[in-house]
Amino acid sequence: MDDKGYAFTPLTLLLIVPVIILAVSFGNIINEVNNLAALAIGGDVTSSVGTNIVRAIQDDVADSGRNGAYNATRKVIDDYNLTHTDPPYFPPGTSKKYIIDNKILPALNSNLTSTCRQLEIQTGRNITLRPSTSNKDIPIDPNGNSPETIFQESDIQIVQSDPFGFNVTVSSVNIQVTQNNQSLSFSTPQQNIYVSIIGLEDPYIWVETKARISSVIYEYPYYDPNNVNDPYDFALNISPGKLNYLNECLKGKNLTESEARPYYFPDPNGLSFFDRLEGGKVDTSEPNASRMSTFIIDDPLKEEHGNVATSCIDHEYFSGIGGTYITTTNTVTGDVSQVTDPRGAPFYLSPAYMNFFKLLDNYNYAG
Repeated sequence: MDDKGYAFTPLTLLLIVPVIILAVSFGNIINEVNNLAALAIGGDVTSSVGTNIVRAIQDDVADSGRNGAYNATRKVIDDYNLTHTDPPYFPPGTSKKYIIDNKILPALNSNLTSTCRQLEIQTGRNITLRPSTSNKDIPIDPNGNSPETIFQESDIQIVQSDPFGFNVTVSSVNIQVTQNNQSLSFSTPQQNIYVSIIGLEDPYIWVETKARISSVIYEYPYYDPNNVNDPYDFALNISPGKLNYLNECLKGKNLTESEARPYYFPDPNGLSFFDRLEGGKVDTSEPNASRMSTFIIDDPLKEEHGNVATSCIDHEYFSGIGGTYITTTNTVTGDVSQVTDPRGAPFYLSPAYMNFFKLLDNYNYAG
C-alpha cells in the first residue's frame, strides 16, 4: 500500500505481471511500465496532473493570444491617435513577436507554475517540468513561482492559416511527478490552439482613412467556398441601385446604413491580420488562405484622390487604384440606377475585382 491508500493485493500483482511479460513479447514494454508506475504512485490522481497541465496551457494560450491580438490592434490605433503623423505600424515581421513576447509567453510561464503549485498542494505530489528545448529540470517553487522561465520564445509559434484567426503552437513539456521515491515521467503533446480575431478593430482601416472610418473584423456570412463558380454570390435579389448580397456585405453585421461597417471576406489577393498590423505590406510567407479584404464606404479620401473614381476594395482604395461603377436597369420602366454603398456614395470596383467577383457592368430587373 502506498501513502495515499492504494493497495496491491496478491491477486493484483498476479494480474499485472503477465501483462508486462506479454508487453515484452510485443515490444510495448515502455507503455505498460508507465501505466504500472502511474498505478503505483496514485493512479488517476497522477494522470490527472498531466491532463490539468495540458488544459492550463490551452486555456492560457487562448486567453493571452486573443488579448495579445487586441493589444496589438490598440497599440497601432492609440499611437496613431497620439501623433496623427507617421503611421505607427509594427515593423515588417514583428507583430507576431509582439503578441508572443508581451502576452502569450508571460501568461504561460506565470500561470503554468501557479497551476502546478496548486496541483502539488491538491495531490501531495512534487512536480518537475522540463521544456522540450531545454536539458534542465525546473522544480516548482513552494511559493508558486519558478526560478527560471519554463517556456522560451522559441517554444511558441504563430501561424495564420485562415483569415479570421490564427494558430499558436506550443512545444511539448516533459513532466515528472514524484511521490516519495516513486516517480512517473511523461511529455505533453505539442499544443496547437486556435485564436479568433473576429470582433477586433482593424487598425489598417483606421490609420489609412486618417481616423475617419472605424472597421471591425466580422466574417461575411454568405461566402460559400464550395461554390466554385461564384463563392461570393454578390449579385442576388437585384433592386434599384442594389445588389444583394453585395449590399448586405457593405452594411455589415447588424448595422444600419448610417452605421455600416462592411463584412470581411476571404481574398487571396488581400491582406492577412498581421499584414494589417504592419501597414499593408503583404508577407509572402503567409499562405493566400490567410488573407482577407473588406470594402471602404463613403469615400473618406475623396479629396486626397482628387475626386477620381477609386476602387472600394480596401487595399486598392488606399493605393488609389481606379474603378468603374455598376448600374441596375428596370426592364419595365427603363429606369437606370447606379449602385451605391449604404451611405449613398458611388460604389466602384477595379476591372480586376469586377472579374474576381464575377460581376457585370449592368443588371436588369423586372419592375
